[in-house]
Amino acid sequence: MLKVRKVLASFLVLLFLVAWVNPSTKTVEAHINSESPIEAISPIKRPLPTTRFHESAQSQAVLPPKDPQNVVYLTFDDGPDPNWTIQILDILERYQAGATFYMIGYNVVSHPEVVREVATRGQTLSVHGFNHFDLSGVGFAYFYNEIHDTETVILDALGEDPDLTQQFGRCMRPPYGKKSELLATNAEAMGYEVSMWNIDTKDWSGLSPDEILTHFRSALEPNKVILMHDGGLERSNTVKALELILHELLMQGFTALPYCTQEGQAIDTSD
Repeated sequence: MLKVRKVLASFLVLLFLVAWVNPSTKTVEAHINSESPIEAISPIKRPLPTTRFHESAQSQAVLPPKDPQNVVYLTFDDGPDPNWTIQILDILERYQAGATFYMIGYNVVSHPEVVREVATRGQTLSVHGFNHFDLSGVGFAYFYNEIHDTETVILDALGEDPDLTQQFGRCMRPPYGKKSELLATNAEAMGYEVSMWNIDTKDWSGLSPDEILTHFRSALEPNKVILMHDGGLERSNTVKALELILHELLMQGFTALPYCTQEGQAIDTSD
């Protein structure tokens, strides 16, 4: 009888061990699966925003003037900018319009791919200074560094491609439009022409696109140089106003062309 009790006791102990081990194993597995370090810290991968550039190396066709008397010249300051410059290029392309982009050197260093895109699209590039400082009262050495350094980084961005480097013109747009006899002398010593304007769209002043268009209409005449901006600040109103302006030019029979090319400035705005 004692032997039977020992066997029975051993059997009960075995049953207890099986019942205790199984739940414990399941609990541990569930704990591991619910707090896996890989699942807990894996970051959510989102696509980074990218600038859409031209897939082709072909430049856009700038519409030739229907009437040589009805020509205006578009210019943009303060770029390049990977957002605003590209949007402006898209609009210019839709209207087959030409423009000159006066670039700030430190923006060129930050966005060389946008510089190449401007040239690839058949638009022209010139200098707006490296740091956007007032150059009207500085000596030649300071002036030379601002202009030469900007020219250098633009040409570096364009590489050695002659189809792109020919889009660079030796013109300089004085920052803030501040000019002087000293500035003109310094520019001439470097073989640069000074690029001014005679229609300021005031896109920098906070006007709405419709207000910019109204202001533009009041000043529109043949052979005017138009000032707009593709960098420096938020330029959504400039982008919208540009489309209105180009439509207005088209309706009135005007053609928009680059102001500065490899051959120099189209007209004299020094007065």
